[in-house]
Amino acid sequence: MFDLKKHKVRSKLDMNLLIVTGLQKSGTSLLNRMLMGQSCVSNPFLPEGKFFWGDDPPFSPKASPCGELYQKHLGKRGHYLGESDFRASDERLLMSRVEHAKIKTPILMNKNPYNSVRIKWIKKIFPDAKVVSMFRNPHANVFSLLKKYIDHDNRGIGPENGWWGVKPKNWQEILSDNKIEQLAKQWQSVNQQILNDINDVDLLIEYSDLCSNPNTYLQKIFSLWEDNYVFKEMPVCQNFDSEYKTGSRLLSKNREYQKNKELDLSMIQENKGELPPFDSKDINIIQNICSDVWIKLQITKKK
Repeated sequence: MFDLKKHKVRSKLDMNLLIVTGLQKSGTSLLNRMLMGQSCVSNPFLPEGKFFWGDDPPFSPKASPCGELYQKHLGKRGHYLGESDFRASDERLLMSRVEHAKIKTPILMNKNPYNSVRIKWIKKIFPDAKVVSMFRNPHANVFSLLKKYIDHDNRGIGPENGWWGVKPKNWQEILSDNKIEQLAKQWQSVNQQILNDINDVDLLIEYSDLCSNPNTYLQKIFSLWEDNYVFKEMPVCQNFDSEYKTGSRLLSKNREYQKNKELDLSMIQENKGELPPFDSKDINIIQNICSDVWIKLQITKKK
């Protein structure tokens, strides 16, 4: 058994650390696949670093270190962690897990949506880490998240007590029988937290931009370090932001990627009747809740 007390941990990592954040269904999995296709990148802590960060079980974690901190606050602050939650023991634990993984590539990458609401805590532990945050059109993001609230084959883990995904600080106030309203508020809160921590975010990427210009953004990511990394170019990908207008099947695009092992899903056959498009009432609910943060994200990504 690995004994942390007997294990000497270096105070500085021997590789570059890349942290990918963003609300679930915002394009983090697409970016993750692009990065995992690079010879200079390793992502050893799968799935989504659940066991590395201690996000186990995902929605109400108990494992070390993040689950312990979640339970310390009785779950009332959701997955949120700030600088004041820093503990030297957690730093030693995470450093030891990195070292124990024996990474041989120059970049260690981890994609974890829960880290969207604990960026400052992560930077306290890993001050040299580069943070990339994904965001997506709120109507499209909410539509995609809604699939998790409908029981279907290959859904994966369903909601727990009416909630699925990242829990921002105010998650208990957000809970609602109207799931479109709940999801819109979840989108607003998580992305507002990213904006609050924007000084610690090295690159902000919109899902639609990544789909249309993947190599531009891979170049920007690898330019975050002074090393001259050579990367494998990726194809332009189908943008599914219009699903909320047309309807779609319930199988997530992430599951489709897993099945076909292809980044471009433009040839898949959609059953648009499984999840019908949003009506004008749904669209207005999301617009009223999310528009201010959506505008701020658009402005911020251009800086």
